[in-house]
Amino acid sequence: MDERGLPIAKSTLLIPTEPSPFWFNHLLARDPYIVRLALPAPFAKYGTILLVSDSHNEIDEAWSDFQLTLGILALFCILVLLLVYFTLGRPLALLQKMTAAFRQIGRGDYSPRIEERGAPEIVDLSRCFNDMVVRLDDTEQQNAKLQQQLTNVQEEERADLARDLHDEIGPLLFALNIDVSTLQRQGAASTAPASARLEAIASTVSEIQRHVRSMLGKLRPAVLLDLGLDQAVGNLVQFWSRRRPDVDITVDLDCESFGERLDATVYRIFQEGLNNALRHGNPTSIALRANIDEENQLVVVVSDNGSGFSAGHRRAGYGLIGMRERIDALGGSLAVSNRSEGEGAEILAKLPIDALELAASETVP
Repeated sequence: MDERGLPIAKSTLLIPTEPSPFWFNHLLARDPYIVRLALPAPFAKYGTILLVSDSHNEIDEAWSDFQLTLGILALFCILVLLLVYFTLGRPLALLQKMTAAFRQIGRGDYSPRIEERGAPEIVDLSRCFNDMVVRLDDTEQQNAKLQQQLTNVQEEERADLARDLHDEIGPLLFALNIDVSTLQRQGAASTAPASARLEAIASTVSEIQRHVRSMLGKLRPAVLLDLGLDQAVGNLVQFWSRRRPDVDITVDLDCESFGERLDATVYRIFQEGLNNALRHGNPTSIALRANIDEENQLVVVVSDNGSGFSAGHRRAGYGLIGMRERIDALGGSLAVSNRSEGEGAEILAKLPIDALELAASETVP
């Protein structure tokens, strides 16, 4: 600078290609540092040298370094996230599939399987899961077969007991009744006490015969079903109509027979439903229906207009338990509840239909 303080020459900083933003510059910038240098004596007349610091270049370099570092960190984070995704994504996807498979198994569907690939631990887990599902499926099928066998054994025992009552006890009671009638006609009992005793014996025999017939009606569905499901149900309705003429019982069957496998179960549902309705519901009408729906299922319904189930009713009797066991053995479902459209209770059973047995049955005209 000359004596007047005016600059003789001034240096100019190189403008960077990517200057730092204002906020970054403002964050790092400091007040300039000023140094005044006097020239030696021979050159003092020419003025002084004034040095002023300018931090823009350094800040711009720091900004470039900051951008590079930030880019490297971002790239590193992306690589780490990709590594975590590919490392944990497959196990998490496996857990999601396994959760969905468990839901299906809980609904009784044992078809889902987990693909066995990936890390050794995942393969072992998938293999163990698939083995468990296969065993559960086998166990469920075995239980169904055992339940069906148990139901068949119960039916055979009932049929054997019914035949014994009919073939053994029935003829004996009939013969005893004939003997008493013969003695009464022949006047063998000449005294009043003996005559009264014979009349008491005859009355007792008649009462025993009535109970035996009632037991046969409950024990002999197989014999009744030899005449067809519609005839067996007709006999059942007639049995109760004689005892409860105040109750209107209607029947709606799509077929005379749905096959031997289903007829006994349908009859038992009707029998137990009538017993429960007449014993507990005090209805004036009961509807029995066995129809085939659009899903090719046999829908069996027993509904009445009685008092229905109370709000606190939760206990199932042996009849309903036995009914549920029969239906489960056939792969069906059972719902027992109050009617939604009015008063009374409803038993709703859905049974899978064997197409071959249904084709062999005769349709009701």
